[in-house]
Parts: sequence; structure tokens; C-alpha cells
Amino acid sequence: MLKINRSILLLLAVLVGFSSCKDDDDALSPDEQLKLDTNNWLYDIMKEVYYWTDQIPADVDKTQEPEDLFNDLLFQGDRFSVIVPNYEELINSLSGVSKDAGYEFALARVENSNDVVAIVLYTKANSSAESIGLKRGDVIYQINGTTINLSNYQTLIPEIYNNHSISYRRYDEGLDSYQDQGTASLSAVVLAENPNLLDTVFTIGDRKIGYYVYNFFSPGPTDAKAYDAEMDQIIAGFKSAGVNEMILDLRYNSGGSVSSATNLGSLLAPGVTTSNIFYQNQWNDLYQNYIESQPDGDDILRGKFLSKAENIGSDIGSKLYVLTGSKTASASELIINGLDPYMDVTIIGDTTVGKNVGSIPIEDEDNEDNEYGILPIVFKIFNSEMYSGYDNGFAPVGDNLVNDFQYPMKALGDIEEPLLARAIELIQGSSMGGRQARTSGEEFTPIMTSVDKKQRTNRLIFDRPLK
Repeated sequence: MLKINRSILLLLAVLVGFSSCKDDDDALSPDEQLKLDTNNWLYDIMKEVYYWTDQIPADVDKTQEPEDLFNDLLFQGDRFSVIVPNYEELINSLSGVSKDAGYEFALARVENSNDVVAIVLYTKANSSAESIGLKRGDVIYQINGTTINLSNYQTLIPEIYNNHSISYRRYDEGLDSYQDQGTASLSAVVLAENPNLLDTVFTIGDRKIGYYVYNFFSPGPTDAKAYDAEMDQIIAGFKSAGVNEMILDLRYNSGGSVSSATNLGSLLAPGVTTSNIFYQNQWNDLYQNYIESQPDGDDILRGKFLSKAENIGSDIGSKLYVLTGSKTASASELIINGLDPYMDVTIIGDTTVGKNVGSIPIEDEDNEDNEYGILPIVFKIFNSEMYSGYDNGFAPVGDNLVNDFQYPMKALGDIEEPLLARAIELIQGSSMGGRQARTSGEEFTPIMTSVDKKQRTNRLIFDRPLK
């Protein structure tokens, strides 16, 4: 379960507890009363914690649906604050727990037709998709016996979050064509996805390259912080293997926990101590003044690196290659921005989302009938040099702009996979055939990806524990 900084929770309790109100009206039905109570709670919370609290309108309609009221309260430039109908489902999602069959996909329109296909991006361990052998690059063309097209994909796609069947094809290199794999049944279950998807070491010439695919930032679904501990062991394994180059694959990583980002940054930055700043954050005036007045205020406002015996920064020559995609956001961008003052970070792939603001998940603890959860933007984040100017994302330069969405897709970890091939090309200092691999295949622009729909997408969650 995600844990939130205790000092911030205390501030919420003090500020919101005294200001929130409950207007009982005997003329209202129970549903109308719950809506009014919920809307009062939303308004009071947002007036206290919202980063752009001075932009909240003074006069709002509290008889409308809570989702509509919440949206009316948002600053016009706010792309990321969100309200969800169930707080517990939100918390589970932030930890990678959700109900699905264990595969992520991108939808693409078939050329010169109205047909749409779902191209598998990756599968998850211990899932139904893994059990039937579904692979990255497999092309799903039917769901529950219905061919996907432009007219029906919006109603068909939700069916994959329940038990369903798929008909799909797989590329055969020998035949240079897609071969039908028939129909398979998949079970959707509540699954705890491990963000540590893949790690391996390549030996190419005199270079030992550590390659690490990390798909969201979460310490783990429990207080044991199992995912962070596994991250430590992965980097320790690279260190013991003599890795001297590092490729971090965040192409499908759309954010998550600040504490896990701090853990990863502390494993990669060279020569840092617990006195060095990884990030700084800024809150609205009320919060900023309060935090600055607290004994631990500096620890909240300036996140320091952790002391990690597994740190590999000096071994990799203070260089890091980060593979990015159009969904790379939030905590992933914190890694890029936070490490930039300390090492040479090279971005390969697509331009990132551009999310330099973050949230705290908030529920109504005083009203158990109100199940809503909100993730309002409550802070802006900077690196040690007070840089936060990546509102439009981090953009790869020149030949480092590489489209991940090509088919036939190479497996993650295949040295001919386009983004990985470009990183290896840069490490080698010559193309060595990598350029050909990067330009082969047919590029496509996704209609959407399954990552877009996750509640954890585009989240930067302030959960960093204090010492």
C-alpha cells in the first residue's frame, strides 16, 4: 500500500479538518446529500492543497456531479489533476495492482482499411498472457470473435479487462510474413505487476552494457518495498558483472513514486552523498510557508540522494542512456532532470510527456460513503539547479529520435530492437549495422495504448519517507 509523507498528512488534517463543512438539508434525498457533502469536501480540499489555489473560482455549482465540479475547479493549464470514483482502486493502481489478462498493447489502423489491430508491447509475469505464450509484436485482430475496426474498438477494448478470447498473428522471420496463431482464451485476474520487467548484460567488444527495463515507479504493493529491493539487486548484479555502460529503458514508464525515483537515482548518480540534492519542490504559499517552518521542512522541500552500496555511477563513467517514449512521464522525467547536473544523460526514443508537477492521493477519511479519490497537483518539482523547464517534455536530438512503434516488433532486449540498437551504436561509436536495424520495419502512429488508460499514468506521487 502506498504510504504518504506523515508531515504532509498532518498538514492536511490540520488545514482541511478545520475548514471542511457538511451542510445537512432535510429536503435533500440521501443521494443528493452525499453529492453535496462530497462537493463540499472537494472544494475545501482544493482550496487548501491545490498548487494553483489562487485560480480556483469563488462561485461554483455544488449541485453538479463531483467529477464536473472538480473539473470546474482546475486551472486552465492543468493537464494532470484527476478525480477517480474509487480511492482504493487508485492506490492499488499506483502500486501496479489491477485486473487484466497481463499484456499491454498499442492500437493501430491497418493501412488502406478500417480494420484496427492491437499490437502487444509486453506481457507480465505470472499472467494469463504469459501462460499462453503471447509475445511482444503479436498482432491481435479479433476480440471475442469480433474483428476490431474503427467503428467498434472503443467498445471492444474494454472487454479485455474481463475474461476474453483473442485471435492473433505472429511474425515469422523465415517466411517474412505474419502467420495466424488461431484463437486463445485469456483470464483477467487481479494481478500485481512487477515494474522490474527485464535486466541483462551485453558484452560487446570491451564494453559491458547493463540493460534495465523498468515500467513504473513503486516501492512495492506492501510495506516490504520488494520492488525497490529488487531494483537494488539488479544494479548490484550489474556492478558485480563489471558493467561499464548503462541503458535504462523507461519507454513505457509513465511515472509513480518519488521515493522509488530517489532510490533509482541514488543507484546511478556518481560520487553523490546524502548531502547532495536530487530534487527540490515548491508548493502553494500556504503549504510552502508551513513546510519551511517545520524542523524537517528542508527534507521535504529538498530531496537528497540515499547512500547505496550498490551505486554504479562511477563504474559507468558518469554516462547514462535513457530510452524514452511518448508515454514517458513524471517520475521518469524526474530521473532525467534530477541526474542531469551529475552525469551525462543521453535520451533516445521519443519526446517525453513534460510533467514537472506532482500529487498526493487524497481520500475523504471523515465520510465512508464518499468513495472518491483525488490526485490534485500540489507541487512543482525542480532539480538541484532549480531547473524545471521541461513542460514540453525532453526531446531526443537528431538520430536519437527513434520510433518505438514499428512492426514487426523486435523483442525488448534484442540488440536489433531500434531504441536499444541506437544506444549500442552510440556506445560503440559506429553504426555496426545498428542504423539498418533502426530503420527497418513499418512505422505506425498508435490510436491509443493501454498504458494511456491506467490510473497510474502521468503520476508523480510524493510518498518519500523521512528519516
